[in-house]
Amino acid sequence: MPGGNEGSGQPAAGPKTRVGACRFAAGGIRLVAGQDPAKALEELLRHCRMRKASHVSWACRLTLEGRISEMKGDGGESGAGNVILDVLRKSSTENALVAVARWYGGKHLGGLRFRIYRKLTSEMLETL
Repeated sequence: MPGGNEGSGQPAAGPKTRVGACRFAAGGIRLVAGQDPAKALEELLRHCRMRKASHVSWACRLTLEGRISEMKGDGGESGAGNVILDVLRKSSTENALVAVARWYGGKHLGGLRFRIYRKLTSEMLETL
């Protein structure tokens, strides 16, 4: 998925997993030239039915005039946006936004939740 502005700009639902009563789901969208990441995130949340999640963490990397711009949000899961952004960087992904939603199930998962964010982001990039 490295590279330019290819892609439709349409949101895509991605992999899901469950750990105990906690549910996780990923979604992604390829960003096209001039597309506003905030609006793309809203469209993605609506399309993937993530709005009622306890937490929605996301990150994106955009290329504009030869420069890469990065944005992220933790959605209440401190550090989760950085985990997603790290996966995007390591895969050299450009012009894409990935979000991972978590529906809290009442159990603290500690560092396991970050491994889940990393895994779902990687799997989302394979299908985006």
